[in-house]
Amino acid sequence: MGCSLAFYLSRAGRSVTVIDRGRIGQGATAACAGGIRAQFSTEINIRLGIEAKRLLAQFAQVTGQTADFRPVGYLFLLTTDEERSRFHDALQVQRRCGLDDVVELEPAEAGAMVAGLRMDDLSGATFCPSDGLAGPNEVTYGFANAARRQGAVILENAPVEAFLTSGGSVSGVRTSAGEIECPQTVICAGPWSASVGALLGLQLPIVPSPRQVFVSEPFAGIRRQSPMTIDFHTSFYFHPEGEGVLFGMSDPATPPGDDTRVDWSFLDRITSVAERRWPPLLDARVKTAWAGLYENTPDFQPLIGPLQPGLWIAAGFSGHGFMMAPVLGRWLAVWMLDGAPPGDLGAFAPSRFAAGAAVEPERNVV
Repeated sequence: MGCSLAFYLSRAGRSVTVIDRGRIGQGATAACAGGIRAQFSTEINIRLGIEAKRLLAQFAQVTGQTADFRPVGYLFLLTTDEERSRFHDALQVQRRCGLDDVVELEPAEAGAMVAGLRMDDLSGATFCPSDGLAGPNEVTYGFANAARRQGAVILENAPVEAFLTSGGSVSGVRTSAGEIECPQTVICAGPWSASVGALLGLQLPIVPSPRQVFVSEPFAGIRRQSPMTIDFHTSFYFHPEGEGVLFGMSDPATPPGDDTRVDWSFLDRITSVAERRWPPLLDARVKTAWAGLYENTPDFQPLIGPLQPGLWIAAGFSGHGFMMAPVLGRWLAVWMLDGAPPGDLGAFAPSRFAAGAAVEPERNVV
């Protein structure tokens, strides 16, 4: 998110410094599964997903580097009648927003797309062929390198220690490498955004949530063009990764926190679900694993906009930051430069929780 914003601000001629406590792209971004989709339940997220796919398809022309965008599609498997009804309603909204290629499928049609899929308990499925996968490293460094060419400075291994203030306004930051004064500061710290905001006494409703990810050795049970497949009822998902398969699942019992140690015992829980949904996975040999972090908010929607004079935020994406960054970096840059974003971001207002505003939560969260 920070590198995307830096690219669009520097392209407009602004002087930009990106500050990272480590190396860019090596936090939550490095651990994400790389999904890009527009199959959401809320109109704003659907429109962001559609625009993100358009921008990533043109990424090389815009930044000079590939995004490794592969539109292999997203296949959502639905178990209960309530899930099928919910996704049917969401599909109507998606089509009104211009997502013309999303379709509803019968269980047998979904099974024909993924060899070995068990369908006996499915109520239905949805599929969007223009959804897909992109490279987190490629996109991050594509934005970062292009921003550098436009004059942006990227300061790595420089944790923020405090905010500078003047006359009631944030006027910069103090880092381990020294002080940086600036009229506008943006918190784009992902799962660590709440702790960064706490340096100024802010209580941001962003909670880190660990996710386990596993990748297999070369595996004949999946094709390179197989879709990102999500068993929505259990959140078990898998997609092709190189010659193997990447897979994972959320766990509501996992306590919040920023522990990114691999929990190998969780593999047993995933394989027990896979045995009922996609048995071929049991023949795959795990090559590597890692743990990443979601940055959840109470309604699974991000905080985007001004927090106080001189301070902005773009965080709390609840697992969708990578896919939204190409668009929201541009929208936020326009907002900071021109005084208003090109799209309605009212649903993401940072003040909505304190104000008790009724905002529709995102329901298609894995």
